[in-house]
Amino acid sequence: MKFGVSGNFVWSGPPITAMARHIEALGFESLWMGEHPVIPVAAADAVRYGVPLPPNYRNMPDLFVSLSAAAAVTEKIRLGSNICIVPQRDPIHLAKQTATLDRISGGRLIFGFGTGWIEEEAEIFGYRFDKRLGRTLDFMRALKVLWTEEEAAYSGDYVSFPPIHCNPKPLQRPHVPILVGSGNDKTDNTAILRRVARMAQGWLPSFLSPAQMKEQLAMLRGFCEEEGRDFASLDISLIVPAISFGLGPLPPWGAGAYDDLKPRPPAELVAEYEDAGVGRILLGVPDLEDGGAFSMLEDIAGGIGLGRTA
Repeated sequence: MKFGVSGNFVWSGPPITAMARHIEALGFESLWMGEHPVIPVAAADAVRYGVPLPPNYRNMPDLFVSLSAAAAVTEKIRLGSNICIVPQRDPIHLAKQTATLDRISGGRLIFGFGTGWIEEEAEIFGYRFDKRLGRTLDFMRALKVLWTEEEAAYSGDYVSFPPIHCNPKPLQRPHVPILVGSGNDKTDNTAILRRVARMAQGWLPSFLSPAQMKEQLAMLRGFCEEEGRDFASLDISLIVPAISFGLGPLPPWGAGAYDDLKPRPPAELVAEYEDAGVGRILLGVPDLEDGGAFSMLEDIAGGIGLGRTA
């Protein structure tokens, strides 16, 4: 099993460079960050699945600048987006940013993408919230063209451009791995799984139990067969709160979401996820907002059997 760290590296906390070096030294396989470029004041009290919007969502640094800084001071850890909100970005700039980062990092980028869930954000970025999925998938098709074709041209419903040179291309071929960063224990994931089978190299859901993952992955295997895809080649990653393993503090903003949580012994729970078909667990940690983040990560690494590599 691979273990990554998924957290909000707030701009006012420890530098991402220091955190990235520490995470790599502790033996984690990957570091993952999400994004919200802005938080509309009107959405400050937004609630999803009964959980209020974390206050530090308004303190997220830029995703790809941060991952580039992390790449510059590390050698081995993979660098992942969980998730990049694609409909809020210009696909041509996004193609260049991600390809450049993949080159800088020596081919360590994993591109998890999503559509976003805060309705007020869509208006700020100039699109209709109910059109976010179509816009996202159109942008993703354009990204693949920009990543792989020397004279890239695309005509879609939401973005079009004539033949252009957009370099560099990603170091990884044919392009950076794409993970569909959607799905959880409170939604019907059928359409999401079909999307994974059609156009991605992996799936990145959150908070699913081992039994739920086994059921979902059986469905995904069937969709892969329909699409002529090799299910075994997919990157199956899952965000699991560290507190599910009895590790780390309870996130202060999500106390209500964990009222029914019964932490499981790490070795036991990891084995069940592995049996279900999960290849990577992203340990969700509380916001990394002060010096205590270093010792918290050390405790989590020790709890799952990792140790310093240098």
